[in-house]
Amino acid sequence: MRALIFAAALALAACSRGGEMEASAPPPPPMAAHSADMAVTEAYAGEAANAAAQPEPSPAGAERGAIEVETEEGRRQATPGPAAPAMFLAYSYAMGIETPANRLIAVMDAHTAACREAGPQVCQIISAGRDGDADTYLTGTLNLRAEPRWLATFMARIAADAEQARGRVRSTSTSTEDLTRAIIDTEARLRAMTTLRDRLQNLLASRPGRLSDLLDVERELARVQGELDSTRSNLAAMRARVDMSALSVNYQSEPRSVTTSTFEPLGQAFANFLRNVVGGIAAIVTLIAVALPWLIVVILALWGLRAVWRMRRARRAAAPDA
Repeated sequence: MRALIFAAALALAACSRGGEMEASAPPPPPMAAHSADMAVTEAYAGEAANAAAQPEPSPAGAERGAIEVETEEGRRQATPGPAAPAMFLAYSYAMGIETPANRLIAVMDAHTAACREAGPQVCQIISAGRDGDADTYLTGTLNLRAEPRWLATFMARIAADAEQARGRVRSTSTSTEDLTRAIIDTEARLRAMTTLRDRLQNLLASRPGRLSDLLDVERELARVQGELDSTRSNLAAMRARVDMSALSVNYQSEPRSVTTSTFEPLGQAFANFLRNVVGGIAAIVTLIAVALPWLIVVILALWGLRAVWRMRRARRAAAPDA
């Protein structure tokens, strides 16, 4: 607006000056009129540029809207918070499977073969074994470590295999061990020991001295290197426990009311009848052999006591006659 007013004032002044000049002086040459028009145009253009450069005043409503948008919640969302610390958790799972005895061996062998086919980078068998008779009662165990995603699929397969074998999953359990603090502390110790090892190596290489001093530095360097290797091994073991979860599967056959071993004790009793009779006679003979020496000693003792008693009786009978 100021630019328009300024341009209109210049134009009005030019018109008035032009009327006066027309009344008192001869008309200006065409070149002079062109220069005046150029000056007005330049003045208007400069004023318009200044007006465009200045920011437009915002209305009160817009300012209130901007203030309302910038709330505390908006500032919390716009400002990123600190990243959550990493968690190092070692998971352990346990499952109990119950199937018919004649199917348990096939189920267990299939699970063991699946872990071996996956390879040691995915699944590692810690221990496996079974005990009992397939015709009566059979138990087995399978302990392994595996990659978590593969293990989840494998556990679902175990449940499906148990159901397909006309069995069931008796029990399941999950336990977690938090190794976050142990791993973070071990990593910090590893960095500190690495720095100390590097300083000792630089000291040994750049500062020659007495032989005793050099030997002390070498001994300290060997000690630090040994602890460094041990710390790395511990850290690798803890990371392996985090990277691979543990699974323990206990297999058990279903109890049967009547089996081939139900009448086994009676059959063994008939089979061992003669042996038991001979064993009883042998026991009696052994008892007589053990008791016979003591029986002789007892008989002699009784005979001696009887002789003494008879002598005393005879003395008591002869005493009144005297």
